[in-house]
Amino acid sequence: MKIKLYVSFFVIIVLGVLYFTFGSGKSKQEFKIESTSVTRGDLIVTVRATGTAIPKNRLEVKPPIAGRIESILAEEGEHVAKGKILVWMSSTERAALLDAARAKGNDELKKWEDFYKPTPVISPLRGLVIASNISTGQTVTQQDILFVLSDNLMVQAKVDETDLSKIKIGQIANIVVDSFSNEPIRAKVKHIGYEAVIENNVTMYNVDLELFSIPEFLRSGMSITVDFIISEEKDVLLIPNDFVKRNNKKGIILLKTDGSLQESNVAIGHSDDQNTSILSGLVEGDLVYRKKKIKETKKSNANGGPFSSPKVPKR
Repeated sequence: MKIKLYVSFFVIIVLGVLYFTFGSGKSKQEFKIESTSVTRGDLIVTVRATGTAIPKNRLEVKPPIAGRIESILAEEGEHVAKGKILVWMSSTERAALLDAARAKGNDELKKWEDFYKPTPVISPLRGLVIASNISTGQTVTQQDILFVLSDNLMVQAKVDETDLSKIKIGQIANIVVDSFSNEPIRAKVKHIGYEAVIENNVTMYNVDLELFSIPEFLRSGMSITVDFIISEEKDVLLIPNDFVKRNNKKGIILLKTDGSLQESNVAIGHSDDQNTSILSGLVEGDLVYRKKKIKETKKSNANGGPFSSPKVPKR
């Protein structure tokens, strides 16, 4: 019995030695050293949100009386002044009277047209006609919407509650109309909503922005990307984010000293999606380094190890 026990211990020890000698199959990480130089440039830190172009003041124009549209003096896309006549219309009684007079001839029709004047529909504000829902000869009621007017277009953005603390009244933002993604348009924050809006189980708040200039192509309902500017730094020292490790307000970088890599502390500022600004500790042109894992290899037991499967010769 003792002999069997000694043999078992001996086998376990031999197997253990072979295992650690020929490889346990553990992964081995390999690294390469990359470098980059400190450059100068501009750094703009933003919070991105999606938005929509909407009328600042949207007004529906309805007829003062029920009747028939005789002539239309404004069309969609036209800028109109306050007090401009948009439509001439006949009341129901006038329309019936003119139809009867028309059957008797032009002289009779002209007499009643001069005697019974049409009713004007007047623009209540200076603005843009963003919708026209009528045509000449159409019969309308006092509940029908003839036109929709807007004094100015603005942008309403939906901001995640986690970013709301970064948004302030008067803050500048860049907006890009998704269907016309050219140069950004400047805008500023005019109002921050107090009531939450839930979208896809995410709590959002409406933020209204006033445009510095309204491009001709902008239409109500267009989708817009909004970048709220948190900070804007000009001509600062920059290094890529991957080359700096953050430690509260300080940064740790790798420098070569006497041919070896050593950690060094630098003062860092803001970061965007790509770069971090350097406040002190480096100068333009300095080289900084990082270790980058390039692959992960695993030791193989297929080359004659004690636990490898025998190779099957090809036929």
